[in-house]
Amino acid sequence: MNAQKYFTKKALAFSIFMAIFVGMTFALGITLTENAKVLAQQEQQQQQQQNQSSIPHNAKGHQSHQVVIFQNSSDGVRYSGTVTFNLSKPADVISFDDVTGKQPTNNTKIWEVGDKKFATTTLLKNVTQGSVNFNGSGILAHSTQSDLYNGSFTLNSTAISNSDSGR
Repeated sequence: MNAQKYFTKKALAFSIFMAIFVGMTFALGITLTENAKVLAQQEQQQQQQQNQSSIPHNAKGHQSHQVVIFQNSSDGVRYSGTVTFNLSKPADVISFDDVTGKQPTNNTKIWEVGDKKFATTTLLKNVTQGSVNFNGSGILAHSTQSDLYNGSFTLNSTAISNSDSGR
């Protein structure tokens, strides 16, 4: 009789263990599936194609120029990424870094926007379409013409650092 009670207790303990194991596996599977859905949705949102009409450039001395902003600057944030674009008129693709309060080199072109200063780097000149990697506070298409133009683009960027740290 003791052997039967022992076996019954072991079978009951094993059944409880299996029920807990199956339940935890099921819960973990649901959590992982939901996390994967959220990540896929975020990636899809980040890489959705955007369409914009150009706007007047807000840099001092450039107010008659037009820009399509692919990645706008955020206080202290630098980005690394790729932009793929198609423009209705030729423009220069320019990345820029916030250098407010820093001493840029003499060869650096500076845009003044309000109380901020941005060092510019021309990545592509006089283009209507393409793809380019960038690192900086932001990136845009810049036309020296005052004519409006349209741009469609896909941006894949990641905030990589605070521009005040480690630069």
